[in-house]
Amino acid sequence: MKKKLLIIIGCIIAICAAIGCAVWLYVQSKQKPPKEPEEVEAQEDEFPDHETNGVLYWEDETPPADPLMVGRWSCVENPGWHKVYYDDPDGEGRYWGKEWDESDDVLEEDLGYHGNGWFRWTKSNDTLTEFSTMDFRDVPIAHTYRLTVMDSANVAIAETNNRSNYNFRKE
Repeated sequence: MKKKLLIIIGCIIAICAAIGCAVWLYVQSKQKPPKEPEEVEAQEDEFPDHETNGVLYWEDETPPADPLMVGRWSCVENPGWHKVYYDDPDGEGRYWGKEWDESDDVLEEDLGYHGNGWFRWTKSNDTLTEFSTMDFRDVPIAHTYRLTVMDSANVAIAETNNRSNYNFRKE
């Protein structure tokens, strides 16, 4: 009796395995095969252009960085937190900046060129976007701020993601 029961259980397992294989093969046959990557020849652009704030500009039309933002700023609430915005396009129409917090024992001279503490930035109307690099090879992380200008030396920024508010004074 036990032998017959084991044979029946074995047959049921074999049938289930066969059905499972058949379903898997059917699903695999219905999936589209992956496309082969197309080889595209690199062509030099006879009209050099680049991107700023999502808009393409000709080389001689690159808008300058907002002069209000360019310079060194310190946080009113945390005087050790500094930001510097540069009007130095890197050829792609984006501008570099850097930030550090002296209360974390980090000084400006501790920041390696375009390494940790550096960011790219764009400004459009009252929206300031900083793209933290952390490491030049890493994917940039965007931080978006709503900017309120008090005067040419004082701004308030509100980080839209975590709703933090900061006041900065131009040095």
